[in-house]
Amino acid sequence: MTSVVGIVPLYNHAVTVPEVLSGLHAHGLYALVVDDGSTDGGADIAEQWLIANGARGQVIRLAHNQGKAAALLAGFAAAAEHGATHALTIDADGQHDSARIAAFLNALPAECPEQTLVLGDRRALPRNYPTARLFGRFLSGLAVRAACGAIVGDAACGMRLYPLAMTRTLQCRSGRYAWEEEAIIRLVWAGARIQQVEIPVIYRDATIAPSHYQFGRDWTEGTLVLVFSILVRAFSSGRRWARDGSARIDLLWPLGKRTNMAGCMMNMLAAFTLAVNGFTVAALTAFGAPIPVTCSIVAIIAWVAWRTNAPIVLIAIGWISGIMAPVATLFAAPAIGAAWSFLAVRRRRSAGN
Repeated sequence: MTSVVGIVPLYNHAVTVPEVLSGLHAHGLYALVVDDGSTDGGADIAEQWLIANGARGQVIRLAHNQGKAAALLAGFAAAAEHGATHALTIDADGQHDSARIAAFLNALPAECPEQTLVLGDRRALPRNYPTARLFGRFLSGLAVRAACGAIVGDAACGMRLYPLAMTRTLQCRSGRYAWEEEAIIRLVWAGARIQQVEIPVIYRDATIAPSHYQFGRDWTEGTLVLVFSILVRAFSSGRRWARDGSARIDLLWPLGKRTNMAGCMMNMLAAFTLAVNGFTVAALTAFGAPIPVTCSIVAIIAWVAWRTNAPIVLIAIGWISGIMAPVATLFAAPAIGAAWSFLAVRRRRSAGN
């Protein structure tokens, strides 16, 4: 029998955490608030709210701030002790609509719910959605797709429903925000299926719900973890490909039918494939790399492409352009890739989904 508890990682969101707990209580979920060393009294407020409202739950206090991953892992351990099979995670800053909790619970299939990860997908995207944030969403989604084949619309969304038994076996390398993206990849590698639930985009004033994401630290860690995951997929065995994700037809891009999201991902992957290959081969040509070195790098690129279903046609075009016009390609390939990716993201936002 499926049993779900709610996990709320908390760090200095004393103003908004009562609203989040109210949503969990309304859906009858036991609430595990994991305080990650808050300094604004948020843990005390959460505890008082649970008592005052007769809500089922408890507050777990970490001795000092350790990052979101540590808070989630502590919550998973407590959820398992509580006898739960699944954990619904929801951020304490109120950016997730608790009215969508029922949709997450209903998204679990009747067969093998213990192998299903339900992800939130923040939509529909408003036209004023920051381009940099949208681009970051698609980059992380692109990396997840390359590493495990799953087509996800919002790899960084913190509202999701985890299968506890599978999740607690994960050996992730990231320790903060990137853990959530890496967890998707490793769960798929382990055989999990992905379900997605659309949730609205909610903005909160920074004075009420400040973000604790630090670009220099967290973006760097996330990028390194995702690149590492792609390389692990490419050069090791036993990492499963998403059963409902990218197919071999993507090697022959632009052939094949795809959903809007998969199509956008392939447009961006095509751009990066062209840019990376054109730039790499141009650099090898311009600087006169020995033929054995060039052949080795070309072989590695071809293998990674095969393992990640990257478009073969654009790899060939990149090689040809890099050899025929190396100096021009060194400058043109990254610009073309960036422009192409930007247009793909803009088209996605214009479509409103």
